[in-house]
Amino acid sequence: MNVETTGVSGNPQRRTYVAAAAGMTRGLALVQGANDSTLAIAAAVNAPAFAILEETTVNISDPIVAVYQGEAVAIIGAAVLAGQYLVTNATGQLIPATGAINQNVVARAVSSGSSAGDYIVVLVNPDTGATLDPVTHFIVAGAIPVATGVAGIGSAGVLAMTLAQPTAAQDGTKIFVTAETAYAHTITTPANGINGTKHIVTFAARGDGVVLQALNAVWNVRALVGTAALS
Repeated sequence: MNVETTGVSGNPQRRTYVAAAAGMTRGLALVQGANDSTLAIAAAVNAPAFAILEETTVNISDPIVAVYQGEAVAIIGAAVLAGQYLVTNATGQLIPATGAINQNVVARAVSSGSSAGDYIVVLVNPDTGATLDPVTHFIVAGAIPVATGVAGIGSAGVLAMTLAQPTAAQDGTKIFVTAETAYAHTITTPANGINGTKHIVTFAARGDGVVLQALNAVWNVRALVGTAALS
């Protein structure tokens, strides 16, 4: 049996826009231009890009087609391994997300590339449809922002994450945190920061998770998933 392992598959979702500048080439990540009809190159690290350009080269004001959902061909700015989540560099190329801060994930790598300038296949906006909340992927230890959203914790080792106490003004904030790798990742809040008596959540298996919601300046557990435990 022959199995296709290269090239774009499926039916990517595309939309036609107007180029905001000249020099836009195939595979670059794009952000909104001056209005909803125009797109520009993502010209900052971790830019809020949401589409990948399909054209080989364009001039300013040319009509362009961009993939905003599904598989596309993208150009990378550093070595990428299949499965990695990707953000932009300062020239619109895709590079691996660091996880150290909130990441504007544009795509997830379907194939690998070893050098800047290589083209790979990516899945554009891989988390869209799973949740309308912003998604952050952490691969190094750090602080989980006090903001409604989803946090995925994953690395080749244990990550010790922290979570600040919510203020009264942040009542209602809800965070879902899940383990993306099978290590004893932890989330630590100030003393008595969880349910008024606990302050640490410990994971053990991939898929473990916790849903926390702020109420009266305390994190209240809405759900524990898998073997996640409080202490």
